Amino acid sequence: MSLRQTSSKKLRKNKNKWKVDSWEEYEEREDTFLKERLQSKEPTIPGKVRITGGSAKNIMIQIPKTTRPLTDRMKVRIFDILSKDIAGKTILDLYAGTGSFALEALSRGAKHAVLVDAAKNAYHILESNVSICGFLAETEIVKSKVDEFLYKAVKSEQKFDIIFMDPPYKLLNTKRLYKMQNTINLASQLLPIKNKRFKGVVILKHPRRYPLERLKLDIIEKFESYELGLNSITIFIVKTPKKV
Repeated sequence: MSLRQTSSKKLRKNKNKWKVDSWEEYEEREDTFLKERLQSKEPTIPGKVRITGGSAKNIMIQIPKTTRPLTDRMKVRIFDILSKDIAGKTILDLYAGTGSFALEALSRGAKHAVLVDAAKNAYHILESNVSICGFLAETEIVKSKVDEFLYKAVKSEQKFDIIFMDPPYKLLNTKRLYKMQNTINLASQLLPIKNKRFKGVVILKHPRRYPLERLKLDIIEKFESYELGLNSITIFIVKTPKKV
């Protein structure tokens, strides 16, 4: 999570006042503070996050301004769940930002990753992060709006084993659920659903109270959600055909 130019001192000052009983409560306090700062739309300052496992473990990567990267806690939880399923898989990282998910997956044995982001400052930071981690040959960076990329990918019949989505808050507007619903349905068409061994997964990072149950999904269904502070990580799998 990035901070405004004037907020780093405020963050330190607030942290010194916090009295909490556990690190979970501390992280939730920090998430709340950062969310409030992000919504004020002031300039942000850059930072860094690390790769938590695999061949690139502990390498620090840059964070584009206004980006809310995956926390270490989130990444560890996701990749503990994926476990052996990550090796040799193809990855699609939508709203890539730092590229943290794709780079973490490659570090842990994924075969190839496509990172998609339309932000002006994201492309060069993604290039830098990919280079620092040593994955230039295994990645493709696409500067494009996500829906435009997905339409082209569906038309050209591209397939990805694991699709990660971390959309900005404004796209998770509960009054316009149909937009995120359409994006998820488009993305799910890129899963290898005819593969008998692994039909693919879609992973969505979203606010904890986002009404997933109201989404009408064509191909996938909710497998499990994991609450992490103010956010949740939800894993979707291909629907099981109903027995007649």
